[in-house]
Amino acid sequence: MLTLGCDPDLHDLAFASWSPEGPHKAWVLHVPRRKGVIEQAAVLEMMEALEDFDYIVNIFGREVCALAVEAQTLKRTGPKQHKRPQDIVTLGNVAGLALAHMRRNWPHAGIAFPAPETWKGQIPKAVMQARLYDELDWGYDMIGKERAYARPIRVSESFKHISEGQWKHIGDALLLARWAYTKLP
Repeated sequence: MLTLGCDPDLHDLAFASWSPEGPHKAWVLHVPRRKGVIEQAAVLEMMEALEDFDYIVNIFGREVCALAVEAQTLKRTGPKQHKRPQDIVTLGNVAGLALAHMRRNWPHAGIAFPAPETWKGQIPKAVMQARLYDELDWGYDMIGKERAYARPIRVSESFKHISEGQWKHIGDALLLARWAYTKLP
């Protein structure tokens, strides 16, 4: 049983799998930032990068039984409200692209499109990631302040190719894959 989680971002689409033994593999589809390529144009660049989705299928294999892609929600009030609502709409477009490609390539897998509040509640990204890395005995460093995330110190061989900055998204993709492992058939 292998589950696949996806944390969407406009330039780094992170995929990670979870097996009965725990974390399995991870990959980040990176689309470099280019001056003047923003909003829908950046979404279209991610769409073009996803055209070679067979590469990602080959990394994780055909035996994926459950998929989870983080949906996006617009926070309109409170201390965590989105200052630029268009950014979250654009990110939602990327999430939808990822969901469609994953569903097309794993048509028999269970699928979830949970909002962050559904799969992690009100617990901040950095705290969720730090707890996971502690459970895995990977240790971690905290990176950043305003948009903090945890980066593991020791990882298994199948994660050594992940760059330091990519852990911001791989951490959530792993957490989504684990969430799907426990919630989906």
